[in-house]
Amino acid sequence: MGPDDALCQMRVAPDEPWSFRRTGDRFEVMRRDREGHVIWRIAGPVPFESATVQWHPTRFSQRYSTFERTLGQGIGLVLLTLRLLTHRGFVLHAVAADLDGEGILCAGVSGCGKSTLARLLDGAGATVLSDERPVVRQWPLPGADAAPPRPGFRVYGSPWPSSANMARNAWAPLRRLYFLEHGSANRITPLDPSAALRRLIPVATVPWQAPSLLDPLLDTIGALVTGIPCAVLAFRPEADAVAAIRGDLADARETPCAVGR
Repeated sequence: MGPDDALCQMRVAPDEPWSFRRTGDRFEVMRRDREGHVIWRIAGPVPFESATVQWHPTRFSQRYSTFERTLGQGIGLVLLTLRLLTHRGFVLHAVAADLDGEGILCAGVSGCGKSTLARLLDGAGATVLSDERPVVRQWPLPGADAAPPRPGFRVYGSPWPSSANMARNAWAPLRRLYFLEHGSANRITPLDPSAALRRLIPVATVPWQAPSLLDPLLDTIGALVTGIPCAVLAFRPEADAVAAIRGDLADARETPCAVGR
């Protein structure tokens, strides 16, 4: 809707950079600057088929310059995250790639080597969908006709790249989820669902401040770690790391699972 003078009168809360509030079927997110002033507010009805965006008449432009710029930063990411919560999907910190027709996610916190691996995958002929913030979504959705016996998922690129500057508007059927670690040798160690869940939570975009939205997301995350094989990928920053992933995918083809094709 544009600038809103009412935001100038909102409570100043420097210790509350984010504010989430649900009233009935409506949900509100507010973002504050370092001084604690509200710089923008998103409000809309769950499941977020539409939303209203308002911003501080002066502080917003000081920080972002234009509304369009924020779509590639905070507001765009929040809008997508809210929409995905009710559509069995979420955003996470990972590299996503289509490697020989099969989707992989290589997740990890900052500094674990995501950008390095993205470049290695790109150099080995993979299509890198995202080097930082891909989207993963369950597909087919629960209850769909002819749904597979195990949950299938797709992985998508998003418009939020990192230092490797890789982002594509494309998707692939998800086959494997790896959690990245630096290693002296390339090694892939399978994880059981509970161990994978503990590693996935810290790298997923989770609205902890909104308990009413948390349970559906945890259901999706639980379906992911039980339906998609997960492993730790310790790797060296060399091309052999991609060869190790290819070998793991080849082994997996001998025991097919649902991949959301």
